[in-house]
Amino acid sequence: MDTTVKILEDSTTITGFYDREADVLYLSLGEPREGVAVDISDGVIARYHEDSETIVGITLIGLRQRVLKELNHKLYVVPHANGWAVSEDNVESSEKVFATQEAALKYAVGSAKARWLEVVIYGESGEVQEVINPAIDALLQRRNQPESESGKRECLESV
Repeated sequence: MDTTVKILEDSTTITGFYDREADVLYLSLGEPREGVAVDISDGVIARYHEDSETIVGITLIGLRQRVLKELNHKLYVVPHANGWAVSEDNVESSEKVFATQEAALKYAVGSAKARWLEVVIYGESGEVQEVINPAIDALLQRRNQPESESGKRECLESV
């Protein structure tokens, strides 16, 4: 069975409704239409219109809780009996141990940057030394760097 699935081919309009009490976001791609519900992920449902073979909507269940969970998710660089460890909130067996704080921090920053997480860095005595967000820091650094003459971006006029 070779099925083509079209997304936003006939429309540029996206409308939405958020049900605060149920914590559900309903998005319609184009004018709202009936569709078959297809569970594409935990709490993410695509609405598929069989006749036009088109995705006509997306439903996100538990949106507020998902966002809050990710906003509060952090990586920790902490002293460990065998050196330094990087651990993650609420993830079983997520601890990785490194010989030095520098190696642990390098790993944590790389992992956090890709996932937009904060890194909480502890000192040898167990106190928090610093909290960073590598992705935001990198973004701000790029915005604040003066562009070199050869690296200037030219703005082209609309035709």
